Amino acid sequence: MKRGTRRQIAIGITVAVMGAMMWAAAAEAFWPFFRAKHKLRECRADLTTCEGDLGTCETDLAACEANTQTYPGDGYPNPDTHGVSGHGPALSYTDNGDLTATDSNTGFMWELKLPASDTECTGGTPSVHCVDNLYTWSVTLPDADGTVFEEFLWTLNNTCALDETVDCEAGGDATCQGGPGGECGFAGYRDWEIPNIKVLQSIVDYSEFNPANDPSFPGVTAASVYWSATTAAFNSGFAWFVDFLDGGVDFDVKVFDLRVRGVRTGP
Repeated sequence: MKRGTRRQIAIGITVAVMGAMMWAAAAEAFWPFFRAKHKLRECRADLTTCEGDLGTCETDLAACEANTQTYPGDGYPNPDTHGVSGHGPALSYTDNGDLTATDSNTGFMWELKLPASDTECTGGTPSVHCVDNLYTWSVTLPDADGTVFEEFLWTLNNTCALDETVDCEAGGDATCQGGPGGECGFAGYRDWEIPNIKVLQSIVDYSEFNPANDPSFPGVTAASVYWSATTAAFNSGFAWFVDFLDGGVDFDVKVFDLRVRGVRTGP
């Protein structure tokens, strides 16, 4: 090989090595920039996710605040005529116009009762909404297999809103919408319950007597005893009730016939 050729090869190798060194140096110099740019892209993606999560949290918070329950007062003004405070917020209800009322304090939706003189309560089989209907809590003590659950509550949740003679348990709304029945479930809801003793007592107005409920509460309330869903701790054959004559709370054997009122705790 000629000396000139060897020289050219050496120069080429030197240039290549120097180029590689310069590229490596440039890459090393610019690596932080590329890394920072990649991190920025990741941060922007994370920020978008966080903003979405924040929006969801704010929506959930607003929903929780809207559904915050305030326990109602006892019916007396605060302070009362004797100057005593501690009676709580005024009792307040909204008549929904569909035989239900909503408690402005708790948000509970209540089933309303029809007077005994109503056409749905005279002759034939009376509606479950008739004020004088009586139901048993249990047949096989202490099980919840009485007419409170098997007849009254079943009818609220499994018959058409406008025709409680039509069973829509299996067919749902389609069964009712084929005729004049409206939706499946009383007032269009299928989550009706028997109120526990505290919930039932929440509509007592202790400033009233015979019956002990606020005059603004729609429908009819008998000055009598209404079953709650609460079983007595001392004996499972007994359940608690509220006496709407004076607002008293007591218990009775589950096989006895008492009145009952449905409630919804959902929106």
